[in-house]
Amino acid sequence: MIKKIFIYFMNLPLYYFMFLIPPKRNLWVFGAWYGEKYFDNPRFLFEYVQKNNPQVNVVWITKDKAICNNKTILYKYSLKAIMTSIIAEVYLISHSTLTDLYPFINNKTRKVVQLWHGIPIKKIGKDDNRYNHQNIKNKIKFFIFPFLIEKYSLIISSSESDRINMASAFDAALSQVKLTGYPRNDVFYNNHYEVKEFKILYAPTLRDKVDDEVNLFDDFGFDSNIVLQFLEENNIYLDIKMHPANKIDKKFKSSVKSKHIRFLESKMEINEILQDYSIIISDYSGLYIDYLLTDRPIIFAPFDYKKYITKDRELYYKYDDVTPGPKCRNWNEVLEWIIKFKENPELYKEKRKEVKDRFHKYQDGNSCERVYREILKLVN
Repeated sequence: MIKKIFIYFMNLPLYYFMFLIPPKRNLWVFGAWYGEKYFDNPRFLFEYVQKNNPQVNVVWITKDKAICNNKTILYKYSLKAIMTSIIAEVYLISHSTLTDLYPFINNKTRKVVQLWHGIPIKKIGKDDNRYNHQNIKNKIKFFIFPFLIEKYSLIISSSESDRINMASAFDAALSQVKLTGYPRNDVFYNNHYEVKEFKILYAPTLRDKVDDEVNLFDDFGFDSNIVLQFLEENNIYLDIKMHPANKIDKKFKSSVKSKHIRFLESKMEINEILQDYSIIISDYSGLYIDYLLTDRPIIFAPFDYKKYITKDRELYYKYDDVTPGPKCRNWNEVLEWIIKFKENPELYKEKRKEVKDRFHKYQDGNSCERVYREILKLVN
């Protein structure tokens, strides 16, 4: 906490200094995932603008020195990155200006675009009842450090219901939330993959706190011997990817040794490979809403539903209304449905289309262009 307060005090002079510095036209600064990862909606829009609109100077800010080139990708704690951010016209993020870029940029003289990182079915932002911004402690903090009150010039969404939720979550006027579709979903239309092997992806959503180890296996009937035998006999591969902010339970990971179960790196851009999978297993993650664009089966595994909605997050929707697939209580039921879908992938097809149309107004691969045009309207 002391370290965080120190950082905020360091940002105060820069915050006020920015009021004196006019923004540089067509300089857009991107950041994502606490400054640690190069992916998600900001990455896809960054690459799109870089390729198709050279008149816009785009810069990515990151903590990862390995990907820096000192031109378009800058190290966050370098003088060049800080100076570039001070004079930029537009900032584009996946989470928060405080973590993806710098606290000082949350300044009324600049434009901040919230691209977010998934279509949420779980409550986020102001709607998440875990956070109380109105207590005395926070009010004092916001008074001293005004940049902690994040206000966005533009927020993107994928559907009318998503638009309403985003406005509520970020305390924004509905007019500030534009229905554009998500840049990361253009990949479903612009890249085409052939499924070469029967692969399944298990990708649960965030639980507990950032960097916590999560085990959704042992307590829910995952018997390694039975599962491995099942996968080998049916020539199926199971890829496990935890939420980027969680870690896989080390004991569980070390106990599984088979080429039929693979653990994916958290830094992997999952949307680029979603089309490789014949089935995904999900819970409350917005990832399955992206996967609906493939029109392939989804198995839902809300093993800890009651605990999740009481201890973690409430949901925006009735769970059964927005989950077009079987709801499994344990891993044995998951295995049963894998076989059913392998034999007949058309099961739940109509329900999948219904939910897909509900959450994706645009299904054309042009979301990057729509977002780009909305930003041009904003700055002009």
